[in-house]
Amino acid sequence: MSARRPVVVIRILACFGALFCAAFWAKPVSARSGGTQTASAAPASASIGNVDVSARADGVTITIDVSAVAALSPSRASNPDRLIFDFPGFELKGNNRHIPVNRGPVKELRISQFRVRPPVTRMVVESSEALDYRMKRVANGTVVIEIPFAKPGPDSGQSNAPSAEGADAVTRAQTRPQSGSPPPTPAETRLNLEKPQPAESQNRTETPPVQLELAPVERAGTRPAKPAPGPPGAYALMDKAKALKLDDLQPLEEKARAGDPEAQTLLALAYYSGSLLKVDDDEAMRLLHQAADRGYMAAEESLGMFAEAGVGREQRQPAFADALAWYHKAAQQGSMDAATDIALLYANGKGVPRDPAQAVVWFRKAADGGDGSAQYNLALMYERGEGVPQDYKEAVRWLTAAADQGLVPPLLALAELFLQPPNSSMTADTSKAIQYYEQAAAKGSATAQVTLGTIFSRGLQGKVDYAQAIEWYKKAADKGEPDGEFALGVSYALGHGAAVDYALARRWLTAAANQGQIEAQYDLAIICEQGNGAPPDRDLASHYYQMAADRGMAKAQYRFGLFLAKGASGSDRIAAYKWLTLAGDSIKESLEPLNNLKKSMNPQEIAQADQDVQYWRAAHGHEKR
Repeated sequence: MSARRPVVVIRILACFGALFCAAFWAKPVSARSGGTQTASAAPASASIGNVDVSARADGVTITIDVSAVAALSPSRASNPDRLIFDFPGFELKGNNRHIPVNRGPVKELRISQFRVRPPVTRMVVESSEALDYRMKRVANGTVVIEIPFAKPGPDSGQSNAPSAEGADAVTRAQTRPQSGSPPPTPAETRLNLEKPQPAESQNRTETPPVQLELAPVERAGTRPAKPAPGPPGAYALMDKAKALKLDDLQPLEEKARAGDPEAQTLLALAYYSGSLLKVDDDEAMRLLHQAADRGYMAAEESLGMFAEAGVGREQRQPAFADALAWYHKAAQQGSMDAATDIALLYANGKGVPRDPAQAVVWFRKAADGGDGSAQYNLALMYERGEGVPQDYKEAVRWLTAAADQGLVPPLLALAELFLQPPNSSMTADTSKAIQYYEQAAAKGSATAQVTLGTIFSRGLQGKVDYAQAIEWYKKAADKGEPDGEFALGVSYALGHGAAVDYALARRWLTAAANQGQIEAQYDLAIICEQGNGAPPDRDLASHYYQMAADRGMAKAQYRFGLFLAKGASGSDRIAAYKWLTLAGDSIKESLEPLNNLKKSMNPQEIAQADQDVQYWRAAHGHEKR
């Protein structure tokens, strides 16, 4: 099934960055896109002290004591999965540290002095699967990073910061699979026994002409079903377990001892999640096996999920064969959730050979039974043509069925279909796109809120409406969505939808920049350098230029090189040479100031600068933003 292009908001927001930069810097610069993500620089002589890790029922919180403001951007690595946080300019006080965590997918945390000259401290969070994160607070003296278990994934794969997607329906979607990749696995869609969640869209490729219809295509005289009432499944019981109070513990334990399988399963999930202030995976496993021995479906589902996540196993190694066996037992009793999980195992080749056709069989079984997550995943299979012939009508039919259940990802997918049809033969309908985005936004989707702001600010609905745009940006920014914060900052800087207010522009750009929004980092550096709305601040300008330049943004490297070339010290000249050289890979204007700079440098300085360029390229590759 062909995957989709990125949600339109990312592409359009880049235009805001260009407009904003033009307002503060008129000189044109040509640059390519691409690049890697690393962290930003910090003031000299900064240090990292105590590092504390605390576990919650729904995640892990890491609190880091720092001696100066630390604005950092993480990178992700796989095989094994891990989050990497670099603190350039920071020295680690005391010895390197290794902190076992073993909660949810988080295995351990390591922090060490990665480099001595210049100093770089690196923190690595090892995990059993891809993690999301949020920098809850980055202040002078403290960095707080939250890693949720139940709500994975940045919107659209474009931003590192999460947002609340459809909190009243299902947990938020992970990034939608790239073209040629399978649908998301349970481990990618939920970490703490949440409802299996389909993913938001990414890339769309050209496909044969089709007629776009939202009216459901009838099959066997029926439209896709909605869920039928039945006994509670594992996901429903996990939601119930999380809502338990301490007063509920004693009567629940009494029912479990009496052999009530639902009470046993509920208590097991409470022990696993820690909702009753007691975490005991072994007791959770014992109770689930007791309930499963009685043929209780939700216990079988839960044991499948536990096996897939490695719960109760040494080093939390997944046991996919065991998971598949438990899912089959639950599916035989009519569990649509288990059928969906079986489909995901076949789609991803986890514990079984990868088999898209078999995945479709199980997705359809669950989708026909009314499981919204299966309906969405089945739509993805039809759209990409995996396991079935590519069929956009069937894709739309199943997207509509899932959207009718109030799930956010299919609402976003339908909205994008109308805003950006997959090929030239399909007619865009912005009004319908807005309708679906508004439904998703009403359910708390920050992606939808930012995209609506972009639609109105660009006039895609017929005319520019900055007043509506800024209201949508405010909603997303208030959720901590970095693209919303960036767009809101730009709006205040340009006076779009509100009077020009550089104080507010700085506030929101700073919030976005500190969450890794690279255009915000670049624009904020410019206004700090030029003193728009406040006196020029060379230190902050350098700080944010460094953030964007370190992540491979060519225009930031160029501008940072020009900025440093004005400095009088040899270290400034060496750094300026480095950044102008790196920018020269993409920006031809870098050659003239670089040649002029060389004339003021001695051979030792040039040799050191060349070495710094080699080090940077070795660490970051040659990609550019």
